[in-house]
Amino acid sequence: MYQLAFTIAKNISIVIMKITTIFDVMTKIGANIKKIRTTKGLSQQAFADLFALTRGNISSYEENRAEPKIETVIQIANYFSIPLNQFITQVLSIHEILKYNGDKLIEDENHIINLHLKQVPFINDAIYMKCCYQELSFHDWTNFPKLVLPEVNNHNMLALSFNPNIPHHESLPQYQMNDVLMFEEVTQDNIHLCQHKKGLFTAEHEIMIGQYEMKDEKMDLVLNDFRRERFDFKFARRFWKLFALYQHQK
Repeated sequence: MYQLAFTIAKNISIVIMKITTIFDVMTKIGANIKKIRTTKGLSQQAFADLFALTRGNISSYEENRAEPKIETVIQIANYFSIPLNQFITQVLSIHEILKYNGDKLIEDENHIINLHLKQVPFINDAIYMKCCYQELSFHDWTNFPKLVLPEVNNHNMLALSFNPNIPHHESLPQYQMNDVLMFEEVTQDNIHLCQHKKGLFTAEHEIMIGQYEMKDEKMDLVLNDFRRERFDFKFARRFWKLFALYQHQK
């Protein structure tokens, strides 16, 4: 008799503990839904509309009269970028709710930037003059301003603001001051595309815009009858091929 009574009492205790645990989880979920909703400035109806629920559903969750389905719990946690475990087991603070959302936005923004944009070193008129007067080198990329442009390939890129004082080939089109010429580094992948194309040569303190010509099975960047530079793969980031032109609109 005593053993039976003890067993019954033990089972009742386990059931009560489980009910208490379930109610505790419901309480945290309901509290978190209300905290998220008020933090985001959403009415019960507006919150319900996000997850194809009714205003009555949200009211029941917040007052712990009903428990949302697990699929709904997952949807809410994912939508607001809150770790599922913390959404279920902790009563979240306003700071935590904003932090999780902020981290997610920053992560997505950085992902988009890294995926679609590239920072390109830019030789503007000021940089050009500093390099000519040996205050900088044309290879000091880290000290150049940057243009943020859509990423179009995996080659190194270099931007140049056109200045008629830059030595250039006579066949160069009539570029205007402040036109921006975009160059990509000449590599084994694109050297076959250079023949008769415009290109840029950069040394420490001088640059020139020439035209690529094949001579003796070698590629030269030609400025004029007296000046040419022989392309060599040993000299990285010295030879560039014109990739695009951004014209200055007056």
